[in-house]
Amino acid sequence: MYHSRKIGVFISHIFGDYQNNVCQGIADRAMEHGYATEIFASADGEDFGSYGNGEKSILRIPHFEDFSGVVFASGTYLQKELRQQIGQTLRDRCSCPVLEIAQHDTSFPRLKLGNGLCAANLTVHLIREHHCRRICYLGCSLERASSDPRRALCAQVMEQHGLPFAEEDTADCEYTRDSIHAAIAAFLAAPKKPDAIVCYNDRMAVIVMEFLLKQGLRIPEDICVTGFDDLTVSKNCSPDLTTVTFPLYETGCRAFDLLHACILGKAPLPEETVVPSEPVYRGSCCADKKHALPNPLFYENHLLRKVENRENAMLSDIKLSATLHAVKDLDDGMDLLEDFVASIEDCREFYLCLYPGWDHIPGKIRRIASMPDAYEDEDQIRLAFAFRNGVRLPECRFSTKSILPDYLSGQANSFFVYFPLFYGEREFGYAAMSFESGKISASFSLLLFLRNINSMLERIFEQRQTGVLVHRLEDISGRDELTRLPDRSGFRFTANQLLAEAAREHKKVVAMQFVVSDMQSIRERYGRTERDFAICVAGHALESCLPGENAALSHQGGGEFLLLVIVDDEDTVNQADLITQRTDSYLDHYNLLHTKPYEIHVSATGRTVRATDSVSLEDLYS
Repeated sequence: MYHSRKIGVFISHIFGDYQNNVCQGIADRAMEHGYATEIFASADGEDFGSYGNGEKSILRIPHFEDFSGVVFASGTYLQKELRQQIGQTLRDRCSCPVLEIAQHDTSFPRLKLGNGLCAANLTVHLIREHHCRRICYLGCSLERASSDPRRALCAQVMEQHGLPFAEEDTADCEYTRDSIHAAIAAFLAAPKKPDAIVCYNDRMAVIVMEFLLKQGLRIPEDICVTGFDDLTVSKNCSPDLTTVTFPLYETGCRAFDLLHACILGKAPLPEETVVPSEPVYRGSCCADKKHALPNPLFYENHLLRKVENRENAMLSDIKLSATLHAVKDLDDGMDLLEDFVASIEDCREFYLCLYPGWDHIPGKIRRIASMPDAYEDEDQIRLAFAFRNGVRLPECRFSTKSILPDYLSGQANSFFVYFPLFYGEREFGYAAMSFESGKISASFSLLLFLRNINSMLERIFEQRQTGVLVHRLEDISGRDELTRLPDRSGFRFTANQLLAEAAREHKKVVAMQFVVSDMQSIRERYGRTERDFAICVAGHALESCLPGENAALSHQGGGEFLLLVIVDDEDTVNQADLITQRTDSYLDHYNLLHTKPYEIHVSATGRTVRATDSVSLEDLYS
């Protein structure tokens, strides 16, 4: 543990306005009070199919015992299973206070936005101020947990005012134009057209407004429209959109303040705390508030920058993916990452940490490949890549008792964001990063960057695993089962390479044939097993007497062995005689030390020739 005062934050990701602002509020207020903040983010909500199965590996990263308090933004998780896993882990492993940010279904003391009150206030405003009698609600089928309570409050207010709210007055859509257009068309097809449409959020409301204007309807004179969230587009459309603004940054600050008071023992966490939200009445319902569209130049430039950033992110993603695709070695991959990390906007630090055995070959494959078990130090994490303040730092290993090496821990009033590195169910490790000036400025392109790293690690692992199997197949296909020496095909492949090399360099080769003596007699008197044993001993003797790397030895079958050796012209020693003497000496010592009822010997013949392009193996051993 490198900080004694630390706040942990679990949130779906940090790329959206909601997540970004809440995390910033927590981190800023924590810094003021001398706490470090560790934010554990993933990519929940992005549709990556089976790729996203490993999101739960986020729970392997934290050191839960280090936290003074935890904020769990459970309302940001779309995956119910992941949300439940995180909640259960916090209950099991945290002894510190835990505050949950969510609108409903919480397991811990809850901090919630005043979501419902504003939905009711908007409806009351439409009825009382604009005399709306038919109000329709357009909900979101993808986010029912937040959408349905807003619908219920609209219906409740309508009932309180004695107004009908029928089944045809409500619809649920996805975030597609076709889905939204179909729902609005159904609203308009009723005998009485709507006086107002309350939309789940601004994202849907601006599509609704575009559709209505194309139908020749005036907003708000013919129909009023409202949204939620107060996005940038809501201020820059015409008419400007009535909406609800949520104090997201203040929500983060409030979350820390509640935790801090509990940590200091001043007050227990209240079961529920509500952060009020505020309606913002604009021209889409209030004609008197309708104003001319602000200078479009600013918003157009904003959109142009946004498009440019997206295009750059796509191009960077394509470039990084292509660059990393052929990486087979981890060190090469880390070298390639350096330029890309340096290009991440406002990135002050970026660390890539790999778990012990992240590329460990599974036991089944190890058994197939006859590999010994490899044991890594289970207490050491590998810091494979480290980047700080524009400088690449050396890699190192550090204890699993720390989330980062002590020398990288930073100041007590700092924060890091942690992302899991995984591919499907396979867990590689995690990435950690911090930003300039303590401001979270991550964009969606960072998620693409991390996805490319995950894909690279998966390919390195797969290539290592495939390499082991290929090596084993090559080993099996080119080796004799009895002696484990190359067989006929294996010898032909290697010997032809040696012969071609010798011909290029105008060198001589020694071609030798060895035969185990008295093989027939050994088999008849002592059995086939003993004969095979004699062959194996002879093979080991020959293998131990090879003069160097420029040699090929094989078991041709029965008791026959072939040897091909490249020799230098300046070598005055007769290599054939030398190899024969060494082999005979090896076998003589063996026969003296072992109590077999027979002795093992080999007979040898050989020839030395200068290699040329016209010399073949058949010529040498004919």
